[in-house]
Amino acid sequence: MNQGHSGKVSLETTSEWYDNWNKRVLPKRITLMGGEPSLHPDLTEFVYLTRRKWPNSYIEIVSNGFFLHRHPDLAVALKETNTTLAVSVHDDSNPDYRNKFEPIYRLMKDWITKGAPVEMRPSVVHWLAQYKGFGDKMEPFEDNNPKSSWNACVSRLCVQLHQGKLWKCPALAYLPMQAEKYNLSEKWDPYLKYVPLEHTCDDKELKDFFTRKEESFCSMCPATEQYFSPSNPLLPVSYWKKKYDT
Repeated sequence: MNQGHSGKVSLETTSEWYDNWNKRVLPKRITLMGGEPSLHPDLTEFVYLTRRKWPNSYIEIVSNGFFLHRHPDLAVALKETNTTLAVSVHDDSNPDYRNKFEPIYRLMKDWITKGAPVEMRPSVVHWLAQYKGFGDKMEPFEDNNPKSSWNACVSRLCVQLHQGKLWKCPALAYLPMQAEKYNLSEKWDPYLKYVPLEHTCDDKELKDFFTRKEESFCSMCPATEQYFSPSNPLLPVSYWKKKYDT
């Protein structure tokens, strides 16, 4: 859920972060996300920068698509760097959404004809919950079963590069931002003590970080899959093709 955070990381800062890790960490997959990544004015340059630093990784951008028109050179960058653009389609049979999505679909088709790796990923309106409530009413689940929380976690393989450090997951990475903005309850204090991995770590610390599975911090998330709200599945991709290709 949108918690109202904002901010942009510069190319220069990101390049420094990359340089601190790219000789030691060789990820199979790198995902450029936000928030919404297409809101960043330098998205195209981020694509080239990421490919230079990790020439052999699978790189993707995950976007809602609504601001891609701001990046007319992105299609060329995607093709030249073999970076995949994955556009998430969120729909609950709302005609307004479908009408707004139509120009995005046409833009994607145009970029595909130019050789850009573009794909559409149907998503769901409900989202897996990693906390209860919103803003200063946000609370951890505290099911006290970190192993089950780890097994149910949608982010268990989503190591986050944030502030130049490696974080176990996005929820832990951005919790301090949430605490700074909102008056969170003391229940969050144990989880705010999480210490991310610095680039000055030794090889053993690095290996331990990537081989460690559940730990006490996982208790902040549910031990079983929880959702913000019930919803219907999206219309299939074939629907969009039928609607816009005719």
